Amino acid sequence: MNKMTKMTSGLALLVFGTSVNATQLIYTPVNPNFGGSYLNGSYLLSNASAQNKHTGGSSYVPPTALERLASSLESRLMSQLFNDAANGGEGYLKTDDFEIQVVNEDGSLLVHITDVLTGETTIIEVGGLVDSSTGAG
Repeated sequence: MNKMTKMTSGLALLVFGTSVNATQLIYTPVNPNFGGSYLNGSYLLSNASAQNKHTGGSSYVPPTALERLASSLESRLMSQLFNDAANGGEGYLKTDDFEIQVVNEDGSLLVHITDVLTGETTIIEVGGLVDSSTGAG
């Protein structure tokens, strides 16, 4: 054996001959929402703000008082229409967007909805209503 081989084998013996100590890996969360330090909050928020590509505000425009009143009245009329139909009557309601006809046929509530703009019609049938005129209950 030459001198270089002896040195390499001695170095390998020294490296592999020593004992290796390992420790357990412990995960520490960064985000304060998941148990991380609350001091990381401002750092994470500033990073998120720097990455935010959305500009401008929201496109939501709150309804006016008149629009809220009209919506409330439509909702009330629809409720009354369905209550009347469930009690054996029928009804019709026309709004800016829809025509709604509700009919009670032998305990089955039929709702005909027609889109005024497109003419598309949808029929919804709800069964299980008891006709109040039969006296069943």
